[in-house]
Amino acid sequence: MRHDSDTHLTRRITGFLASREEWLMECVLNHAERQGYTAYTSALLEAWRSSVARLTSALTATLERHGPDWGEFSPQETFLDDPASVFAVAESGRHRERGITLDMFLGLLKYYRRAYLSLIDEHGAEALGPELTGPGRAFVERFFDRVEVALIVDWSGASVPDDRLAEMQEANRALTTEKNMFLTMFESLDTPVFLLDDDLNAAVMNRAAARLLGLERQPGQIYHGSLGVAGVAPDAEGAGVPLRQALPWLAEALERACPLEPGRAACRFDAAGETADGVRRYGVAVSRMGDISGRFTHSIVALEDVTSRAAMEQRLAREHERATHYLDIVGSIVVALDTFGNVTLINRAGCTTLGYQEDEILGRNWIDLIIPDEQRDETRDYFYCVSCGDADLEAEYTNYVTTRTGEHRLITWKNQLLTDESGAPLGVLASGTDITEQRAAEQALAEKELWLRSTFVSLGEAVFILTPDARILDANPAAQAMFQMSDEELSGAPMDILHTDRDSFMEFQRRAHGSLEAGDQAHFEYTMRRKDGTVFPTENSVARIIGDDGSELGTVSVVRDISNRKEAEQQLRRSEEKFRRIFETIEDGYIVTDMDGTIRMVNPATCALLGYSESELVGRSMGGLYVDDSERARFALALEATGASRGHQLKARRKDGSQIIVEASAHLVFDEAGRPVAKEGTFRDITKRIEADRQLREREEQYRALFENNRAVMLLVDPRTGRIVDANPAAVQFYGHPAEALRSMAFSDINAQDETAIFKEMVDSRRENRAYFIHRHRLANGEVRDVEVYSGPIMVQSNQLIYSVIHDITERARLEREMKRLATTDALTGADNRHEFFRLAELELRRARRYGNPLSVLMLDIDYFKSVNDTHGHQAGDAVLKALSALVRAALRDTDIFGRLGGEEFAIILPETDLAGGALVADRLRRELGGLTVRLRDTAVNFTVSIGVSELRDKDRLIDDTVNRADEALYRAKRMGRNRVETG
Repeated sequence: MRHDSDTHLTRRITGFLASREEWLMECVLNHAERQGYTAYTSALLEAWRSSVARLTSALTATLERHGPDWGEFSPQETFLDDPASVFAVAESGRHRERGITLDMFLGLLKYYRRAYLSLIDEHGAEALGPELTGPGRAFVERFFDRVEVALIVDWSGASVPDDRLAEMQEANRALTTEKNMFLTMFESLDTPVFLLDDDLNAAVMNRAAARLLGLERQPGQIYHGSLGVAGVAPDAEGAGVPLRQALPWLAEALERACPLEPGRAACRFDAAGETADGVRRYGVAVSRMGDISGRFTHSIVALEDVTSRAAMEQRLAREHERATHYLDIVGSIVVALDTFGNVTLINRAGCTTLGYQEDEILGRNWIDLIIPDEQRDETRDYFYCVSCGDADLEAEYTNYVTTRTGEHRLITWKNQLLTDESGAPLGVLASGTDITEQRAAEQALAEKELWLRSTFVSLGEAVFILTPDARILDANPAAQAMFQMSDEELSGAPMDILHTDRDSFMEFQRRAHGSLEAGDQAHFEYTMRRKDGTVFPTENSVARIIGDDGSELGTVSVVRDISNRKEAEQQLRRSEEKFRRIFETIEDGYIVTDMDGTIRMVNPATCALLGYSESELVGRSMGGLYVDDSERARFALALEATGASRGHQLKARRKDGSQIIVEASAHLVFDEAGRPVAKEGTFRDITKRIEADRQLREREEQYRALFENNRAVMLLVDPRTGRIVDANPAAVQFYGHPAEALRSMAFSDINAQDETAIFKEMVDSRRENRAYFIHRHRLANGEVRDVEVYSGPIMVQSNQLIYSVIHDITERARLEREMKRLATTDALTGADNRHEFFRLAELELRRARRYGNPLSVLMLDIDYFKSVNDTHGHQAGDAVLKALSALVRAALRDTDIFGRLGGEEFAIILPETDLAGGALVADRLRRELGGLTVRLRDTAVNFTVSIGVSELRDKDRLIDDTVNRADEALYRAKRMGRNRVETG
């Protein structure tokens, strides 16, 4: 019967051992390494996990079955039916198969015993408590005793008294060691490797390949599996997995590019697909197992992750395409689409036209996002033809696009098919011009022409189109009716047939030409004649018709029959004078009252302004229209005192009770005897003007508050004089000048740049389409700061000034300059980096070509630099590189170019230096560097260099050609003994 205390001890010990598995693995491995056992087994920590786990499991099972008070051995023990014995028998068979001898295994088992007992001694009291540490240790001792006895019993029964047993065991140990070495190497590779049969089933894979499949496999797991005929660990995770299921994209690529079949040569190709780490691209290497026994017909498939390299190549290709076509498309809409129609590039003009940000368009499907629904099918068909090479790319393609706001814009496109080196399509590059306004203008012009013709035909006035010699080219129907002549009679006839006589026509021409020559439109009245001989008054307007080249094409003459108007004018002159005054002031309210203030007459404007009808106002007293009787009294007194009063502001009450502010003027009307008989006045509504003035004052107050309280540096500058009109407190604090001093200064007084630099910045800002200028301003203490200046016009008290907001960007500018230096300089040596070296070298090559000057290239390499690193360490190697760079830069001219191309390899460009001169410079550098001693703490390092020299030749198209010859000369110097100079 088990006691509760025994169960408690069992749980405590079981949990204690399980939580210290890593500790036990390290302890056993340390013992095995010190005693040399790792020569026959793995030195990887993870390789010991399974053996520790099996041992702990057997110990735990024994504890659960027998409890902590497990007795000693009895004579009747069979060592077969308890967990400790079962474990010993299993391990006995496992290690005999691997060629391990009994004494070797017992020695190793001793270190397992020592590890478990050390664990209890060092951590038992803390984890189990002092009361359980002793029983726990005793139980572990009895467990290992039983394991050893059972092991010996099983091993003795299995022993074969054969003289060759020792040789077999030694051979097995050697094979096991060799197998472990290769398995450890195989497992340690970070490159996925598969062993596949011809049906693409994975016979075995390393840990990296298992990770690729998303399988959980512990390091060393393959080591503990027994290998079958095909080299498969039956208990290894992933063995036997069909590749078509696990990685279908790889299986398809293998079948397509490199089928696994007997006699197949090794091959390489790239493939991409979905893995546990997402979509990746791999370089795939396939080779057949070279086994002549015929038992192994598998193929080895190794994968190299080239995702980053492929992405970089794609980016470089895209950048190359952009650079190639930039000059052709700058200023237009530029869009690059992949073969699916997704946007891979769009320039600023495209974003501006469409109203999208760049990141809102990139990656989206152009047709689905931009093309209107009714044109999408047609556009897809055209895009397909372009992608297939069936479209005429010389012809322009025009279609509508939809902007972000829903507006349709008409774009005409020039398209170019983008292909790779094999000619396969990569996408389409399109350059588009927005012709919306142009097309609208063309349509408007056509509509205007139609309208003009319709107007010409339907116009009520007579219109004649005349040639320069005054012959009728065209006449509208109104002209035919007015002069009682048909189109056939008028067409081609001289204009004088419409006048009373020849002299009348000549006078008409004289007056018309006189006005036209003076630059005015000819407009005058004249008497003309109809076909029946009747004469009538007309009003004539004559204008020249000028061609695009400035030449006179003829004249257009508009004739109006003013017979009725003349009659009306006579009647108008007979109208009373009071109506003339009304019409003269028709835009304002007009009121006539008697001397008592009773309204006798109003105009329509008065009714509209006050909201009354004419009948409601006539006969009414003016008193009811005033809001303030005192204002009325003052107005009446001023009128009576002078007989007229102007510009009085009064409050008037409208019919609906609302009030308006009016500006009123009035005067007295006198009879023939000079007595005042009436009052006549006008008024206008100035309510909105008063409110506008009030709002203007409020805005000026708001502006002043914003200007004074804003933390940003703000200045007001007079653009005519350049003087600083005002400065806010933030500007006073920033520049360090008192406010009065700033207001007496010119803007140029704080600008630390000369006029040339300022003009260049203005040009750069306009070219870069920036809304600000970058200047350098001088503070009161003499310090110069980098600033961004945002400026715009502003009206202040009816004066136009320049409103400037200044931001201090000194620190940002410094960081930008530092980033530029870091981008072009090798961080270790201070020499130009590879990219900057070749950029400057290409400039020097073009300069040498332009002026016909010589140019030499030196390639310099440190001899036996690897031995410096291996002997003295990388810190010493870095010191050597720095010392070399310092000496060379000090020895070269300012116009020379010195760069580090990689490792210990450097290059020098010597402008205006021929091959002989370059060789002299190279030999001088070689001698000086050979005499240089680099000291690092107690270490002194000397080194030599080999140098190759070449000069620019006529056939060199790129600087790379000259550099390559210098590089060949360098390696010739290496082969000929080093520490020398060779030319090439």
